[in-house]
Amino acid sequence: MDKSVTFLGGFSQRLVTNTFFNLLGRSWSFLTTLLLTPYILSHLDVGEFGTWIVLSVFMNSFNLLDLGLGASFVKYISEYYTRQDFDRINRVLFSGLIFYGLFGAVIVAGGLIIEKPLFAWFRVGDASDAYFIILLSCAVHNISAMFLSVFRGIQRMDKSNSLEIKLSIINAIGTVLFLRAGLGIYGLALNTLISACMALVLIWWNVRRTLPNISLGWNFDAALLRQMFAYGAKIQVSRLGGLVCFQVDKLIISRFLGIAAVSFYEVSSRLTSFMRAVPLVMISAVIPATSELDARNDRPKILETYLLASKYVALLTIALVAFLVLEARSVLLLWLGPGFEDSVILVQILAIGYGVNVLGGAASQTGAGIGRPEFDMRATVILSVLNPILSLILVRQFQAPGAAAGTTLAMVVSAVYLLVIFHRKYVGESVWQVIVDIYVRKIGAGVITILTVLGFHLAIPQVASWENIRLLVPLKIALDFALFAPIYVALLVALRQVTAIDWKNFVGLVAFGFEFLRHPLRERVKIYR
Repeated sequence: MDKSVTFLGGFSQRLVTNTFFNLLGRSWSFLTTLLLTPYILSHLDVGEFGTWIVLSVFMNSFNLLDLGLGASFVKYISEYYTRQDFDRINRVLFSGLIFYGLFGAVIVAGGLIIEKPLFAWFRVGDASDAYFIILLSCAVHNISAMFLSVFRGIQRMDKSNSLEIKLSIINAIGTVLFLRAGLGIYGLALNTLISACMALVLIWWNVRRTLPNISLGWNFDAALLRQMFAYGAKIQVSRLGGLVCFQVDKLIISRFLGIAAVSFYEVSSRLTSFMRAVPLVMISAVIPATSELDARNDRPKILETYLLASKYVALLTIALVAFLVLEARSVLLLWLGPGFEDSVILVQILAIGYGVNVLGGAASQTGAGIGRPEFDMRATVILSVLNPILSLILVRQFQAPGAAAGTTLAMVVSAVYLLVIFHRKYVGESVWQVIVDIYVRKIGAGVITILTVLGFHLAIPQVASWENIRLLVPLKIALDFALFAPIYVALLVALRQVTAIDWKNFVGLVAFGFEFLRHPLRERVKIYR
């Protein structure tokens, strides 16, 4: 398998460069979220913070009522841009704009109609003004997200992530200002609306500046819109599964344990989501890349891209999961201080589930890129059914850890199913050999590394005791990492999970990265020309 999986040519350079910019953008986004969370908690009590989280879940849910259209823009824009068919791209955008204009009105009207029963069912207090503003934000956000998909479709991740970083700075400044003004949840909602409006203007201006051939003249195409809905409907199942997987458990906790309990669960979810986001960035450029390859009928290169992404995502994901499980208490104490000890077990449980979910990401993204989203769709159906059932059963007996365990169990089952059907229906080879080669030995290395570090703590208990002093927590985490990293890498080498080709890829990436940092403008022109 390894002999053909190397970084070669302009295609791979563009894929790596796009991944780098996605990593930069995603890391910045999560860094600001992690830094803002303690600040928000210092201005809101746990009940208010829980209410804000539930309102955010409502916003994410309403955005998924677009019948899957939002999921189709990257695929179609990428395909038409490969052919330099700007007329089709204009039709895609204008048709989407008409739909989202009408859709926004429906969101606001429908959301207001169901407000009272929604608030009563999930035990949400008086937050009507903030809720109305959230509905308006949903309507604007969908349009700006559609325009941002232009840069993702043409594989200009440098542009899309640069815009997202600028917008996140605006959002962070607004969050601080509105909370300092004492506006609480209402201020956070108002900031969301202002940020969404600024995003719409800034993104569209940059689209026109980068691609003058794109315009919004009357280009409505009902037939094209139907095609996009047909494709997006399959992706929509996956998006709904993501909602079920990452949001519904919070609603279940709100319903059965109260709104304050959501705050402790959200803290755990944010931390594990950050862990999950890092390896996902490695495959974030796979959809437009494989879409381009599919347009060229280059199946061998698609398989190489899939295997390469799977291998390196597994290397990183398993290391992150193992280290976070090991350091959950220390990280929470360093991040938020005392008072969130109940979130430790939630972080450890969710880290395993979120990690397993990432391991199926390469198959999911490749399937979507080649126009076969049904693989991920079927796995997501399983996830969407199992997750709420298991969470509802376990939350009654084990409280919040039960909801986390239900989510994790559902993720494991759906990820295994996704890998099986993707290999059976597209790759044409047995998945079990790939599971053994790519996943099993790396998981073994992670488990052994955890046990080794825990043994070190037993042998030198003074190190573990540093966890009780917040100022010494960074030193403990750094020392544990200094022990964890070389042991994990040594085990990978011993288990033949790191080969000479991997070293060649690493050296090539370092050389490429060094040259890119020395001459960023020149290299961007060469890669994106």
